[in-house]
Amino acid sequence: MTPSDSSPILITGASGLVGRALTAELTRCLPHRPLRVLTRTPPNRARASELPVQAFGWDLEKREIQKGALEDVGTVIHLAGEPVAQRWTPEAKKRIRASRIDSLDLIRAACRDAGVAPHVISASAIGFYPPGDEAKTESMAGGSGFLADVVAEWEKSAGDLGHLGGGHTCLRIGLVLSTQGGALERLLPIYKWGLGAPLASGEQWQSWIHLEDLVALISEAVQNDDFHGTLNAVAPGPVRQREFSHALATVLGRPHFFPAVPSWALRLWFGEAAEALLASHRILPEKLQALDFQFQHPDLHSALQDLVDRKK
Repeated sequence: MTPSDSSPILITGASGLVGRALTAELTRCLPHRPLRVLTRTPPNRARASELPVQAFGWDLEKREIQKGALEDVGTVIHLAGEPVAQRWTPEAKKRIRASRIDSLDLIRAACRDAGVAPHVISASAIGFYPPGDEAKTESMAGGSGFLADVVAEWEKSAGDLGHLGGGHTCLRIGLVLSTQGGALERLLPIYKWGLGAPLASGEQWQSWIHLEDLVALISEAVQNDDFHGTLNAVAPGPVRQREFSHALATVLGRPHFFPAVPSWALRLWFGEAAEALLASHRILPEKLQALDFQFQHPDLHSALQDLVDRKK
C-alpha cells in the first residue's frame, strides 16, 4: 500500500476483543481511509460505536452481504469467528468452521461481484501446528485433527481471496492477553482470590501476545506490503503453562499454591475441546523478527504487569 492510498478498509468481527481495539487504532493512525464493518445488526452497531465507521449487514446463512459493502474496498480484515473455547458438539463444529471459512468464501464472491481485489488480512491460529515441545516457525508443517484442519481451510480461503489480486496475510495468533476480554479477563478474578493454578502438568508450552502488539501488527500489515503470507502472531518469549500461571499470581501479589487442575476435569468440562487447552505450543515469530517488527511487550511478566496496572 502507498501512503496516499485512501481506499476503504472493511473489518469483520469488529465488535470482538481484537476488532474493537483495531478499529480505534486504525481510526487514529489512518484517518484518511474510511472504515467499514460487517455486522448482523448494522443500525445497532453504527449507533453503539463512537468511532466514524460505516456498518453494513451480512447474513452467512442466507449468503448475503449488503450492497455497497465491498465497493472500492482496498483491504479486508477478517477477524470474525465462533469461539473455540466451548464444547465441540457437532453443531458447534459447524459454526466454528462456517464463521471462518464460509464467511471468507462469501466475501470472495462479493468481491468478484463488486470487481475489487482487496488485500486480505485474516486471523488464523497456532492450532495449525501439531502439539509438542519442539519450537515451531512458519515454515513447519501443520498438524491433524479438527482444529488444525479448520485452520488449514481457513488459511486456504484467505489465500483464495488474496488470489483475486490483492494478496493475503494470515496471522497465526496465540493467546491474546487483555483485561477487556478473552481468557485473561476470565482468569483475573480466580487469581485475585488466590485460587490460581496450572492446567494439568503445567509443562505444556504457552504462546501468547499482548493485545497492543497484535493490533500494532495488523495495522502494520495494512500499511506495509512486506507483511504478507503466513506470520506467527506471538511474542518471542513462549513459556511453560505453570510459568504463566505463576507469573499472573505474582503480578497480582497473590499466592500460588493450589494443585494443578487435572486434565480429566478439563476433559469432563470441555470434552474434545479440552485438547486445545492442553496442547503444548512453543511457537516463535521468526518472520516478524526478520521483518524487525518491534514488540512493545516481548516479556510475559512485564506484559501482565502492564495490563494489570492499566486496569487499576
